[in-house]
Amino acid sequence: MASLDQSVLSVLIPGTTHVLDRNGKEAYVYFETGDAAHMLLEDGEVRKGAWKLVDGGYSVDWDNGSVGRWTLDHQAGAITYVNLDRDVRVRLLGVLFGNAKSLPRAAA
Repeated sequence: MASLDQSVLSVLIPGTTHVLDRNGKEAYVYFETGDAAHMLLEDGEVRKGAWKLVDGGYSVDWDNGSVGRWTLDHQAGAITYVNLDRDVRVRLLGVLFGNAKSLPRAAA
C-alpha cells in the first residue's frame, strides 16, 4: 500500500463526505471546506470537531476530547484509513461531494 500525499488529500477531503465501513456498518464524516468536521457513527453517535491536513495525513480534534490522526493508504480498487497512533484500519467505502448526509444532525 502507498499513502496518499498532501496534494491528493487537499482534493479528496475538503467539502466531501467520506463513507466508512465500521464494524460492518456505514459511518459518515463530512469535512467542511473550512476546518469543521462532523461525524455520524454506525451506532448513532454524532461528533463535531476541527480538522486539518498534517504531514502524512490529517487530524481531527473531536468535541469529546479524542483526537483522530489518519493517513489514507491506497492500492488498486481500495482506500483504507490508517490511524497514525494505533493499529486501526477502516475501509473507505466512498467519497460523496458536499454534505451528503446533512451533518451535523441529532443522534438517532
